[in-house]
Amino acid sequence: MLRLSVNCCVTIVRQLSLRGIFLALVFCVLSSVATEPSAKQANFNPGNSSSAITNESGTSAPLDPASEKSGKRPKFQSKIHIPVKLASEVTPLPPPGYQLVFDEEFDGVSLNTNRWDYRTGSKLLSTQRPENISVSNGVLKIALRKESAGGKDYTGGGVISRESFVYGYYEARFKTPGIEGWHSSFWAQKNDSTAKLHGRRPLLELDFCEQDGGDPNYFSFGIINKIPDAQKHQTWNAGRWVIEDAPDTSADFHVWSCEFTPEVIRFYFDGRLAKEESATNFPHDDMNLWLTSLASTLKGDRWVDDSKLPGAAVFDYVHVYQHPKYQAAEAAARNAVVQIPKPFRPVKPNASGSLKDLN
Repeated sequence: MLRLSVNCCVTIVRQLSLRGIFLALVFCVLSSVATEPSAKQANFNPGNSSSAITNESGTSAPLDPASEKSGKRPKFQSKIHIPVKLASEVTPLPPPGYQLVFDEEFDGVSLNTNRWDYRTGSKLLSTQRPENISVSNGVLKIALRKESAGGKDYTGGGVISRESFVYGYYEARFKTPGIEGWHSSFWAQKNDSTAKLHGRRPLLELDFCEQDGGDPNYFSFGIINKIPDAQKHQTWNAGRWVIEDAPDTSADFHVWSCEFTPEVIRFYFDGRLAKEESATNFPHDDMNLWLTSLASTLKGDRWVDDSKLPGAAVFDYVHVYQHPKYQAAEAAARNAVVQIPKPFRPVKPNASGSLKDLN
Protein backbone atom coordinates (compact mmCIF):
# COMPACT_ATOMS: atom_id res chain seq x y z
CA MET A 1 0.00 0.00 0.00
CA LEU A 2 2.80 2.43 0.91
CA ARG A 3 4.71 1.72 -2.41
CA LEU A 4 1.53 2.30 -4.46
CA SER A 5 0.90 5.62 -2.70
CA VAL A 6 4.42 6.86 -3.44
CA ASN A 7 4.16 5.93 -7.19
CA CYS A 8 0.91 7.83 -7.46
CA CYS A 9 2.55 10.86 -5.87
CA VAL A 10 5.40 10.83 -8.41
CA THR A 11 2.97 10.83 -11.36
CA ILE A 12 0.98 13.70 -9.84
CA VAL A 13 4.11 15.76 -9.18
CA ARG A 14 5.15 15.58 -12.86
CA GLN A 15 1.78 16.88 -14.04
CA LEU A 16 0.90 19.61 -11.56
CA SER A 17 2.00 23.18 -10.92
CA LEU A 18 3.92 24.34 -7.86
CA ARG A 19 0.65 24.45 -5.95
CA GLY A 20 -0.07 20.94 -7.06
CA ILE A 21 3.33 19.80 -5.83
CA PHE A 22 2.50 21.07 -2.33
CA LEU A 23 -0.84 19.25 -2.32
CA ALA A 24 0.79 16.08 -3.60
CA LEU A 25 3.34 16.14 -0.78
CA VAL A 26 0.56 16.46 1.80
CA PHE A 27 -1.19 13.50 0.15
CA CYS A 28 1.98 11.38 0.42
CA VAL A 29 2.40 12.11 4.13
CA LEU A 30 -1.20 11.29 4.90
CA SER A 31 -0.98 8.07 2.90
CA SER A 32 2.09 6.92 4.85
CA VAL A 33 0.49 7.63 8.24
CA ALA A 34 -2.69 5.86 7.28
CA THR A 35 -0.92 2.70 6.13
CA GLU A 36 1.48 2.25 9.07
CA PRO A 37 -0.05 1.75 12.54
CA SER A 38 1.62 3.58 15.43
CA ALA A 39 3.68 1.69 17.96
CA LYS A 40 1.02 2.38 20.59
CA GLN A 41 -1.67 0.85 18.35
CA ALA A 42 0.50 -2.12 17.41
CA ASN A 43 1.33 -3.00 21.02
CA PHE A 44 -2.04 -2.33 22.63
CA ASN A 45 -3.74 -5.45 23.93
CA PRO A 46 -6.76 -5.01 26.22
CA GLY A 47 -6.08 -8.41 27.70
CA ASN A 48 -2.71 -7.23 28.99
CA SER A 49 -4.02 -4.25 30.96
CA SER A 50 -3.02 -4.53 34.62
CA SER A 51 -4.37 -3.25 37.92
CA ALA A 52 -2.67 -0.33 39.62
CA ILE A 53 -2.33 0.97 43.14
CA THR A 54 -2.17 4.64 44.01
CA ASN A 55 0.24 5.75 46.70
CA GLU A 56 -0.08 8.71 49.03
CA SER A 57 1.80 11.01 46.70
CA GLY A 58 -0.98 10.58 44.14
CA THR A 59 0.98 8.58 41.57
CA SER A 60 0.00 5.13 40.35
CA ALA A 61 2.25 2.11 40.28
CA PRO A 62 1.47 -1.17 38.50
CA LEU A 63 0.29 -3.98 40.71
CA ASP A 64 2.00 -7.29 40.03
CA PRO A 65 -0.79 -9.64 38.85
CA ALA A 66 0.78 -12.44 40.88
CA SER A 67 0.23 -10.44 44.07
CA GLU A 68 -3.48 -9.91 43.55
CA LYS A 69 -5.40 -11.56 46.41
CA SER A 70 -2.30 -13.58 47.29
CA GLY A 71 1.40 -13.28 47.90
CA LYS A 72 3.38 -10.47 49.43
CA ARG A 73 2.01 -6.94 49.38
CA PRO A 74 3.90 -4.61 47.01
CA LYS A 75 6.28 -2.23 48.74
CA PHE A 76 4.59 1.04 49.65
CA GLN A 77 6.19 4.12 48.14
CA SER A 78 5.47 7.77 48.85
CA LYS A 79 7.29 11.02 48.16
CA ILE A 80 6.48 12.36 51.62
CA HIS A 81 7.53 9.27 53.62
CA ILE A 82 11.32 9.19 53.96
CA PRO A 83 12.98 5.85 54.85
CA VAL A 84 15.37 6.04 57.82
CA LYS A 85 17.45 3.52 59.76
CA LEU A 86 17.38 2.79 63.47
CA ALA A 87 20.44 3.62 65.54
CA SER A 88 22.53 0.56 66.40
CA GLU A 89 22.81 1.37 70.10
CA VAL A 90 19.98 1.31 72.65
CA THR A 91 19.33 4.55 74.56
CA PRO A 92 18.46 4.35 78.28
CA LEU A 93 14.86 5.58 78.51
CA PRO A 94 13.13 7.57 79.81
CA PRO A 95 15.84 10.26 79.59
CA PRO A 96 17.35 11.47 82.89
CA GLY A 97 15.24 13.81 85.03
CA TYR A 98 11.82 12.72 83.75
CA GLN A 99 9.08 11.77 86.22
CA LEU A 100 6.16 9.40 85.60
CA VAL A 101 2.88 11.37 85.44
CA PHE A 102 0.58 8.95 83.56
CA ASP A 103 0.78 5.23 84.19
CA GLU A 104 -1.73 2.95 82.44
CA GLU A 105 -1.04 -0.75 82.87
CA PHE A 106 -4.59 -1.92 82.00
CA ASP A 107 -4.81 -3.86 85.25
CA GLY A 108 -8.52 -4.48 85.54
CA VAL A 109 -11.47 -6.18 83.93
CA SER A 110 -12.79 -3.20 81.96
CA LEU A 111 -11.66 0.11 80.53
CA ASN A 112 -11.20 2.86 83.12
CA THR A 113 -13.62 5.43 81.69
CA ASN A 114 -12.45 8.01 84.22
CA ARG A 115 -9.19 8.00 82.30
CA TRP A 116 -10.24 7.05 78.74
CA ASP A 117 -12.98 7.86 76.23
CA TYR A 118 -13.97 5.52 73.43
CA ARG A 119 -13.27 6.41 69.84
CA THR A 120 -16.54 6.04 67.95
CA GLY A 121 -17.95 6.84 64.53
CA SER A 122 -17.16 5.68 61.02
CA LYS A 123 -13.92 6.43 59.22
CA LEU A 124 -12.05 4.83 56.34
CA LEU A 125 -13.43 1.27 55.94
CA SER A 126 -14.72 0.60 59.45
CA THR A 127 -17.04 1.82 62.18
CA GLN A 128 -15.40 2.16 65.60
CA ARG A 129 -17.45 0.62 68.43
CA PRO A 130 -17.02 0.64 72.24
CA GLU A 131 -18.02 -3.04 72.22
CA ASN A 132 -14.72 -3.81 70.46
CA ILE A 133 -12.67 -2.60 73.45
CA SER A 134 -11.84 -5.06 76.22
CA VAL A 135 -9.42 -5.13 79.15
CA SER A 136 -8.23 -8.35 80.81
CA ASN A 137 -5.03 -10.10 81.88
CA GLY A 138 -3.13 -6.80 81.93
CA VAL A 139 -3.76 -5.78 78.31
CA LEU A 140 -6.21 -3.72 76.29
CA LYS A 141 -7.51 -5.36 73.12
CA ILE A 142 -9.10 -3.66 70.14
CA ALA A 143 -11.17 -6.28 68.33
CA LEU A 144 -11.18 -6.20 64.53
CA ARG A 145 -14.27 -7.75 63.01
CA LYS A 146 -16.02 -8.42 59.74
CA GLU A 147 -19.50 -7.09 60.53
CA SER A 148 -21.81 -4.39 59.24
CA ALA A 149 -22.22 -1.23 61.29
CA GLY A 150 -22.63 2.45 60.49
CA GLY A 151 -22.69 1.80 56.76
CA LYS A 152 -19.33 -0.03 56.85
CA ASP A 153 -18.51 -3.72 56.42
CA TYR A 154 -15.97 -3.83 59.26
CA THR A 155 -15.70 -2.67 62.87
CA GLY A 156 -12.61 -1.55 64.75
CA GLY A 157 -12.10 0.72 67.72
CA GLY A 158 -9.94 2.95 69.82
CA VAL A 159 -9.53 4.83 73.08
CA ILE A 160 -8.59 8.47 73.76
CA SER A 161 -7.09 9.70 77.01
CA ARG A 162 -9.12 12.28 78.91
CA GLU A 163 -5.93 13.90 80.18
CA SER A 164 -3.83 15.97 77.78
CA PHE A 165 -0.10 16.70 77.68
CA VAL A 166 2.34 18.92 75.81
CA TYR A 167 6.01 18.24 76.51
CA GLY A 168 7.20 14.90 77.78
CA TYR A 169 8.39 11.41 77.02
CA TYR A 170 5.57 9.26 75.59
CA GLU A 171 5.77 5.48 75.51
CA ALA A 172 3.51 2.52 74.65
CA ARG A 173 4.14 -1.20 74.35
CA PHE A 174 1.88 -3.10 71.98
CA LYS A 175 1.54 -5.76 69.31
CA THR A 176 0.05 -5.06 65.89
CA PRO A 177 -2.61 -7.33 64.30
CA GLY A 178 -0.54 -8.40 61.30
CA ILE A 179 -3.68 -8.50 59.14
CA GLU A 180 -3.70 -6.73 55.80
CA GLY A 181 -6.20 -3.90 55.68
CA TRP A 182 -5.87 -2.71 59.30
CA HIS A 183 -4.23 0.58 60.26
CA SER A 184 -3.10 0.49 63.92
CA SER A 185 -1.59 3.49 65.63
CA PHE A 186 -0.31 5.18 68.77
CA TRP A 187 -0.50 8.95 68.40
CA ALA A 188 -1.28 12.29 70.07
CA GLN A 189 -3.63 15.11 69.10
CA LYS A 190 -6.16 17.24 70.90
CA ASN A 191 -9.47 15.39 70.94
CA ASP A 192 -11.69 17.12 68.37
CA SER A 193 -14.75 17.12 70.66
CA THR A 194 -12.73 18.61 73.52
CA ALA A 195 -11.25 21.19 71.17
CA LYS A 196 -14.67 22.29 70.00
CA LEU A 197 -15.83 22.74 73.59
CA HIS A 198 -12.91 25.09 74.22
CA GLY A 199 -13.24 26.86 70.88
CA ARG A 200 -9.81 25.89 69.63
CA ARG A 201 -8.93 23.43 66.92
CA PRO A 202 -6.05 20.95 67.19
CA LEU A 203 -2.79 22.53 66.09
CA LEU A 204 -0.49 19.51 66.12
CA GLU A 205 -0.55 15.76 65.53
CA LEU A 206 2.35 13.57 66.60
CA ASP A 207 2.28 10.05 65.15
CA PHE A 208 4.50 7.82 67.26
CA CYS A 209 3.54 4.77 65.24
CA GLU A 210 1.29 4.08 62.26
CA GLN A 211 1.41 0.45 61.19
CA ASP A 212 -0.45 -1.16 58.29
CA GLY A 213 -0.94 -4.89 58.67
CA GLY A 214 -0.03 -5.98 55.16
CA ASP A 215 3.66 -5.47 55.97
CA PRO A 216 4.38 -6.10 59.68
CA ASN A 217 8.04 -5.07 59.22
CA TYR A 218 7.05 -1.55 58.17
CA PHE A 219 5.78 1.41 60.18
CA SER A 220 5.71 5.17 59.81
CA PHE A 221 5.91 8.08 62.24
CA GLY A 222 5.94 11.84 62.00
CA ILE A 223 4.63 15.34 62.66
CA ILE A 224 1.58 17.06 61.16
CA ASN A 225 0.96 20.80 61.38
CA LYS A 226 -2.82 21.10 61.81
CA ILE A 227 -3.16 24.88 61.37
CA PRO A 228 -5.44 25.46 58.35
CA ASP A 229 -3.09 28.08 56.92
CA ALA A 230 -0.38 25.41 56.84
CA GLN A 231 -2.74 23.25 54.80
CA LYS A 232 -3.18 26.19 52.43
CA HIS A 233 0.54 26.54 51.85
CA GLN A 234 1.21 22.78 51.85
CA THR A 235 3.46 23.05 54.91
CA TRP A 236 1.41 20.60 56.97
CA ASN A 237 4.02 17.87 56.57
CA ALA A 238 6.56 18.88 59.20
CA GLY A 239 8.17 15.45 58.84
CA ARG A 240 7.16 11.90 57.83
CA TRP A 241 9.53 8.95 58.11
CA VAL A 242 9.37 5.17 57.78
CA ILE A 243 11.21 2.13 59.10
CA GLU A 244 11.13 -0.56 56.42
CA ASP A 245 13.08 -3.34 58.15
CA ALA A 246 11.69 -3.52 61.69
CA PRO A 247 11.22 -6.87 63.43
CA ASP A 248 7.79 -8.41 62.82
CA THR A 249 5.58 -6.05 64.85
CA SER A 250 2.78 -8.63 64.97
CA ALA A 251 4.88 -11.52 66.31
CA ASP A 252 5.69 -9.93 69.67
CA PHE A 253 5.30 -6.76 71.72
CA HIS A 254 7.45 -3.74 70.89
CA VAL A 255 7.91 -0.28 72.43
CA TRP A 256 7.31 2.91 70.46
CA SER A 257 8.28 6.16 72.22
CA CYS A 258 8.94 9.84 71.69
CA GLU A 259 10.60 12.66 73.62
CA PHE A 260 9.05 16.04 72.83
CA THR A 261 10.61 19.24 74.22
CA PRO A 262 10.33 22.93 73.23
CA GLU A 263 13.55 22.57 71.20
CA VAL A 264 13.72 19.02 69.86
CA ILE A 265 11.68 15.90 69.16
CA ARG A 266 13.10 12.35 69.14
CA PHE A 267 11.35 9.17 68.01
CA TYR A 268 12.41 5.73 69.27
CA PHE A 269 11.64 2.09 68.56
CA ASP A 270 12.59 -0.49 71.22
CA GLY A 271 14.95 2.10 72.70
CA ARG A 272 16.77 2.75 69.42
CA LEU A 273 16.66 6.28 68.04
CA ALA A 274 14.76 6.47 64.75
CA LYS A 275 14.79 10.23 64.13
CA GLU A 276 15.79 13.47 65.84
CA GLU A 277 14.32 16.72 64.52
CA SER A 278 14.04 20.37 65.52
CA ALA A 279 10.78 21.16 67.28
CA THR A 280 10.83 24.82 66.26
CA ASN A 281 9.22 24.52 62.81
CA PHE A 282 5.70 23.51 63.85
CA PRO A 283 3.10 24.64 66.41
CA HIS A 284 3.02 23.16 69.92
CA ASP A 285 -0.26 22.11 71.52
CA ASP A 286 -1.69 20.10 74.37
CA MET A 287 -2.65 16.66 73.08
CA ASN A 288 -4.68 13.63 74.10
CA LEU A 289 -3.31 10.13 73.53
CA TRP A 290 -4.96 7.82 70.97
CA LEU A 291 -4.73 4.03 70.63
CA THR A 292 -6.64 2.97 67.52
CA SER A 293 -7.08 0.31 64.86
CA LEU A 294 -9.22 0.97 61.76
CA ALA A 295 -9.84 -0.93 58.56
CA SER A 296 -8.17 0.86 55.65
CA THR A 297 -6.05 0.64 52.53
CA LEU A 298 -4.10 3.79 53.44
CA LYS A 299 -0.47 2.85 52.94
CA GLY A 300 -0.13 0.07 50.45
CA ASP A 301 -2.55 -2.48 51.87
CA ARG A 302 -4.60 -3.83 48.95
CA TRP A 303 -7.72 -5.07 50.74
CA VAL A 304 -9.00 -6.25 54.14
CA ASP A 305 -8.01 -9.88 54.58
CA ASP A 306 -11.27 -11.44 55.77
CA SER A 307 -9.63 -14.86 56.16
CA LYS A 308 -7.72 -13.67 59.26
CA LEU A 309 -10.67 -12.07 61.05
CA PRO A 310 -11.54 -11.66 63.82
CA GLY A 311 -8.26 -10.23 65.01
CA ALA A 312 -6.97 -7.74 67.55
CA ALA A 313 -4.44 -5.02 68.27
CA VAL A 314 -3.08 -5.62 71.79
CA PHE A 315 -1.72 -2.87 74.08
CA ASP A 316 0.30 -3.72 77.18
CA TYR A 317 0.86 -0.26 78.70
CA VAL A 318 0.98 3.49 78.07
CA HIS A 319 3.29 5.81 80.03
CA VAL A 320 3.89 9.55 79.99
CA TYR A 321 6.86 11.16 81.76
CA GLN A 322 7.47 14.88 82.17
CA HIS A 323 10.48 16.96 83.18
CA PRO A 324 10.14 19.72 85.82
CA LYS A 325 12.23 22.14 83.74
CA TYR A 326 9.54 22.26 81.03
CA GLN A 327 6.63 23.16 83.34
CA ALA A 328 6.69 26.86 82.42
CA ALA A 329 6.88 26.09 78.71
CA GLU A 330 4.01 23.62 79.09
CA ALA A 331 1.80 26.25 80.70
CA ALA A 332 2.69 28.77 78.02
CA ALA A 333 1.80 26.33 75.23
CA ARG A 334 -1.55 25.54 76.84
CA ASN A 335 -2.42 29.21 77.30
CA ALA A 336 -1.08 30.50 74.01
CA VAL A 337 -3.53 32.48 71.91
CA VAL A 338 -3.10 31.16 68.39
CA GLN A 339 -4.63 33.09 65.54
CA ILE A 340 -6.48 30.53 63.45
CA PRO A 341 -7.31 31.82 59.95
CA LYS A 342 -10.68 31.16 58.42
CA PRO A 343 -10.92 27.82 56.57
CA PHE A 344 -9.14 28.12 53.25
CA ARG A 345 -11.45 27.55 50.29
CA PRO A 346 -9.41 27.83 47.10
CA VAL A 347 -11.14 28.51 43.82
CA LYS A 348 -9.97 28.25 40.25
CA PRO A 349 -11.58 28.56 36.82
CA ASN A 350 -13.06 25.36 35.46
CA ALA A 351 -13.15 24.37 31.79
CA SER A 352 -15.96 26.80 31.05
CA GLY A 353 -14.11 29.71 32.68
CA SER A 354 -16.35 29.97 35.75
CA LEU A 355 -15.06 29.61 39.33
CA LYS A 356 -15.42 26.28 41.09
CA ASP A 357 -14.98 25.62 44.83
CA LEU A 358 -12.37 22.90 45.32
CA ASN A 359 -13.67 21.97 48.78
